[in-house]
Amino acid sequence: MKDYPLIDYTEKYNSIMVFDKNRDVFVHRWYPFVEGYSKEFIEEIIQELPYPPKCAMEPFCGSGTTPVELQNHNIKCYSFEVSPFMHLLAKVKLEQTYDESTFKYYRNKIANSLLNPLQDIRTKESIPFGHTVVYKTGMRKWNFHDTSLDGILDIRHAIRMEIDDEKYKKLFTIALASIILQSSNMFRNGKCLSYKKKWETRIYSRTDIHKLFFTKLDCVIAEDIKIISSKPTLVNNMNICYLGDVRKNIEKVPDNSLDLIITSPPYLNSRDYTDIYMLELKVLELVNSYEALRSLRKSTLRSHVQIKYSELKPINNSRLEKCLSDMRSSKTKSWNTGILNMICGYFEDMETLFSAFKKKMRVGGVIYLNVANSAYFGVEVPVDYIIGDIAEKYGFCVREIRKARDIKASPQQSKMIGKLRESVLVIDKR
Repeated sequence: MKDYPLIDYTEKYNSIMVFDKNRDVFVHRWYPFVEGYSKEFIEEIIQELPYPPKCAMEPFCGSGTTPVELQNHNIKCYSFEVSPFMHLLAKVKLEQTYDESTFKYYRNKIANSLLNPLQDIRTKESIPFGHTVVYKTGMRKWNFHDTSLDGILDIRHAIRMEIDDEKYKKLFTIALASIILQSSNMFRNGKCLSYKKKWETRIYSRTDIHKLFFTKLDCVIAEDIKIISSKPTLVNNMNICYLGDVRKNIEKVPDNSLDLIITSPPYLNSRDYTDIYMLELKVLELVNSYEALRSLRKSTLRSHVQIKYSELKPINNSRLEKCLSDMRSSKTKSWNTGILNMICGYFEDMETLFSAFKKKMRVGGVIYLNVANSAYFGVEVPVDYIIGDIAEKYGFCVREIRKARDIKASPQQSKMIGKLRESVLVIDKR
């Protein structure tokens, strides 16, 4: 097994490998994304490259940090995102042709329509699908109090009826998305949504929800629209931001065209992002049935156990084989029988990606790939090293693995493993 150079970058990367630094940043602050890295991470990469890249790719676009920041540096970037909500968010942030006066016009139209909201709003706007959205007789928990959901439906209806320009309809929809979680009885708790403390008594009126929406529009988005209106148009990365599974859609990128890939694929931590952003998917009517939800989950990278697959054989990798062997012989119980299969599927997906990267990248291109190690059954999975092995198998050269920071293992694993390493692999195309 090759021993790659492991360089300590914690002093430089510890604070910029989190999206929190984007919370007050132009455009990125439109929606409070949880996962991902900050714009500073992208800027650090650009500064250390020996020459400006002409064409880049982000296979796991998320909220759009990479294509947005590369667009701001006039760098073309193909991007892919499987979640219809995240794809919508990225496209809205990439749009460069918003006009301040048009924004104000639609803002005021919506405000006027909400002065007298429809009392029978649920006859005009359907309640999101699912059994726990609002209270029904006998229920112990529900996602939204009735007045909160009605306030959200008021806004959704106003956007649909008052805005006839698709570009602005999507922009105002993201403003609505940004208050959905705050308006609900839920909060994001690691891998899932959980109920807030004293959620039963935290009740917003319909008017309260409207005020949250206009606060977001007037105090955040309006300021950025004013700047966008006066900025020159740069390279357009919006039209090459694609909805769908990158494993199936990467052929949209011409062969030998890329000289840079920056990405952070889903970590091997059994986190299903469709669960984490379920409220947005449902309320915005991006997913309208359990069948559609299952289809979306099947199109994601195999980093979670929400979808069961037939038994998989591991890729040919000695590090991975040792981990799986140690897990099988471990006396530690697992919370899910599909863990080993998930691990096999994850690295099989990584092989699929690097096989495609080999075709799409020019010689001399470089990949910056942000991942984190995992632990199951009391056994640590060196995800960064195994991905390094996969990269070298497909003709790349791992220049170094940069330790970005330590992250917590799950409570069950932390007693045996301690902390896990989050890394950035720097990989050259030979």
